[in-house]
Amino acid sequence: MGSAGTGANVIQDLIEELHGRFASLNEGAPADYIPELAKAQASDFGIAIATVDGRLYEVGDTRKPFTIQSISKPFVYGLALKLLSPEHMVNKVGVEPSGEAFNAISLDPATGRPRNPMINAGAIATTAQICAHDPENAEAILLDFFAEMAGRRLSIDESVFVSEQSSGHRNRAIGHLLRNFDIVETDPEPALDLYFRQCSITVTCRDLAVMAATLACQGRNPFTGAQPLTPEITVRILALMATCGTYDFAGQWLYDVGMPAKSGVGGGVLAVVPGRLGIATYSPPLDHFGNSVRGVAVCNELSDSLGLSLFNQYPQTTATIRRSYRGSQRHSRRWRSAEELKQLQELRDGIRIVHVQGVLDFAAVERLVAELLEIAEEARILVLDFEHVTELPEAPRHLLRLLFAAQRAAGLEILLAHGDHLKLEAPASAAEGTAILDPIPTLETLDRAIEWAENRLLEGLRDAEDHSLAAEIDETLGFLDALQPAHRQSVAAVMELRPFHQGDFVIRKGDTGDELFLVKDGRFTTTIELVGQDGQRHQSRLATFGPGMCFGEIAFLSGKPRMANVTADLPGSCWVLTRSEFDRLQAGNPAATSELLLVLTTGLAQKLALANYQLTLMENI
Repeated sequence: MGSAGTGANVIQDLIEELHGRFASLNEGAPADYIPELAKAQASDFGIAIATVDGRLYEVGDTRKPFTIQSISKPFVYGLALKLLSPEHMVNKVGVEPSGEAFNAISLDPATGRPRNPMINAGAIATTAQICAHDPENAEAILLDFFAEMAGRRLSIDESVFVSEQSSGHRNRAIGHLLRNFDIVETDPEPALDLYFRQCSITVTCRDLAVMAATLACQGRNPFTGAQPLTPEITVRILALMATCGTYDFAGQWLYDVGMPAKSGVGGGVLAVVPGRLGIATYSPPLDHFGNSVRGVAVCNELSDSLGLSLFNQYPQTTATIRRSYRGSQRHSRRWRSAEELKQLQELRDGIRIVHVQGVLDFAAVERLVAELLEIAEEARILVLDFEHVTELPEAPRHLLRLLFAAQRAAGLEILLAHGDHLKLEAPASAAEGTAILDPIPTLETLDRAIEWAENRLLEGLRDAEDHSLAAEIDETLGFLDALQPAHRQSVAAVMELRPFHQGDFVIRKGDTGDELFLVKDGRFTTTIELVGQDGQRHQSRLATFGPGMCFGEIAFLSGKPRMANVTADLPGSCWVLTRSEFDRLQAGNPAATSELLLVLTTGLAQKLALANYQLTLMENI
C-alpha cells in the first residue's frame, strides 16, 4: 500500500493499475548463470515511487529483499568520485557508452581502461579503487555509504556472495586483465571479492526508490536529510546512467523512456526524474538484455502517462514573478504621524514590491532579470520578497548578484525579504567592473522591508529640508492636540510619564485594559502569536507606534482583556492614563472626558478605515 496520505492517491491509483495490468506479463526468466539468482520467484513484482518532497507510493512486493547486483554500480562509482576525485577516476575508467552486453570485456585497446563504470569491467575497476583507498575498511565504507543512500542499514546476502564468488570466472578474468594494464595496481582478488559482495547487498524495491529519489534530489536523501553525494557528483552519475545504465539497450531506453536508469540481474530497475522523483521496480524475469521485463514495461508506461521523459518537458508556465505592485498599494504596519503620511503620499510609488516564486533555475532567473530591469526604470527602492522561492542554484545565483551590483551602482536601492535561505549576500570581492558596495539589507519579513523603504524615503526628505524629525515630534501632542486647551490641560494633569527599556513589555495579552498610552519618545510594537503552516508559533506584527501616537484604546474603551502584546523596540517613554484617574476626571470634569472619548473613537475609526483600505488593496494586486 502507498504511504502517501489521503488526497494524494492519484499516483497510488496509477501504480496499482499498472501493477494489476503487468502482473500477467509472463515473458522472460530469472537469471540462472548465478545459481542463487535462479531461485527467485518469477511472480514477484513490486513498484515504488519516492518524491523529492519525501512522499512514497508503493504496491506489490516492495518490501521483499533481493540482491542489488548491477544497480550498485552507479552508486559505487559516485562513492569513488567522492573518496578519490574525478581526475583520478578518469584515468581508470572511461565514460563512453560501449553498446555491448553488461559482461563484455570492453577495454580501450591503447590504455586498457574499461569503457564506462556500468559494465562489469568498469565496475570492477571502480571497486578496486575503493579497495585500494582503504583495504582494511573498504567494505564498511561501502555499507555506510549505502545506508545513507537508502536511509537504513543494508546487509550482504552471504549465500549469493558465495554463489557469485564460485561462479564468477568471467569477472575474475576481467579483474586479472585489468591488473595486466595496471588499471588495478595490486592483487585483484581482494577487489573482486569486494565487487562480489557489493553485488550481493540486499535491498527492497522501497530501498531502491529512496536511493533513486536521493539522486533526484542532487544527492540529498529527502527522507533523512543525509547528503551522501554532492550535486556535482550526482550530475555525473545521472549522465552515465542515461547513456550506459541499461547496457546495449541504453539507446532504445533513452528513446522510449527518457530517464537516467540502472537495471540489475536480480530483477530491480531504478529510474530517476531529476528534481522530481525516483522510480523502482522489482520483478526477476529478465529479457535478453538482462533487464526486468515488467520493470521496463512499467517505466515506459509511467514515462508516457506522467510525461516524465527528460525530452518531453513543457516550458515553465508558472510565472517567476508572483505579484508586482507599487508602494502606494501596500503600506507597512508602522503607524505614521499626519506629517509623515503627508510626506510619503507623493513618494510611495518610488517603492516597487516584487514577489518571486518557484525554483530559480537559469531559465527562471533569465526571465526575472529581464522583468526586474523594466521595473527598475521606475523605482527608487526595489523590495524583493523571496518567501515562495524554493531553490536557487549557484550559477543563476551569480547572475542575480551581478544584476544587484549593477543596479545598486546605478543608484537603485535593493531590499530582500525572506531571502536568508538563498544565500544572496555578495561575495567578499565585488563583481568585476563594479564598485564595492555595502551588503544588501535583508529583512525577516516583507512588512519590515516596506517599513525600511518608507523610512529611507523620509530620510531623503529630511536631508533635503535640513531639519530633523525630532523637532517635529517635540511639537506633536497626539490626541491631546485635538482637545480644547482647558480640557487638554485637565487630561494632561492626570497622566503619568512612564519610562521603558528596550525589550520591556508595556502590555501583555490577557492584561486588563485599564491604561491608555500616548508615546512621548521611542518606538513600540504590537504583536500577536500565530501558528504557521509549519506548526511553529510565530510573532506577527500588527502595528508599530512612534512619538505622538496612541495605543491601548480598544481595551481601554471596551473594558475587555488585552488581545495582543506591546513591547518597546527602543528605550522610550509614554504618557499613561489609568482607569482610576480617568474615573476621577470623569467625576470632576465630565466635559473633558466626553471630549476625550470622542477624540479616541474618532482616531480608532480612522485606524480601522486605513486597515480596511489596505486589505481592499491587497485583494486586488
